[in-house]
Amino acid sequence: MKTLCALLSVAVLSLGGPALARQDDGDILRKAINKPSANWQVYGAGQKTKPVKDKAVAGGGGMRVEVLAASDKPWDVGAQQPIDGKVSKNDVILVAFWAKAESVDGGAAEGTVSAVRVQQAAAPYDAAMQGSTKVSGDWKMYTVPGRASMDIPAGGANVALHLGSARQTLVLGPVFVLDFGPDYDLKKLAQ
Repeated sequence: MKTLCALLSVAVLSLGGPALARQDDGDILRKAINKPSANWQVYGAGQKTKPVKDKAVAGGGGMRVEVLAASDKPWDVGAQQPIDGKVSKNDVILVAFWAKAESVDGGAAEGTVSAVRVQQAAAPYDAAMQGSTKVSGDWKMYTVPGRASMDIPAGGANVALHLGSARQTLVLGPVFVLDFGPDYDLKKLAQ
């Protein structure tokens, strides 16, 4: 998994030019079913959002999301990006995104993404795969692997992060959604 994160880090730096990240079968960005970027669409009434520049993260910036109050409906505040490619049932999918948490009221710089989803882009928003992650105060690539439980046609999916479970401030950087196909060993991504 560390090797994959390193490859993705290099790939982020090479966006817009030939990808330098190599894997046994070639360019890792060939597995991307989205257009990797930090252009998050943030939604929900209980948040404030602004783009930020930060040379400390691959790609040079992100989207700062301040969740104003915790909710028992964590999906009420979230961030999403479209997925252009198709999602095929049983394919191994990896969502990898850069993020960091900021301190709220002098507390620890930590946050929670209660759901990291590859889902239908329209109602009923069923998830093909889902996981969760905790976010620290330093820029880091967070990864959530899974096996797709359903088919979603090309252009019919998005990657969504549910952020409303806690009062928190997160900065979201570039996101990658990679499809490794049905024969890839999911355990390799969970290391």
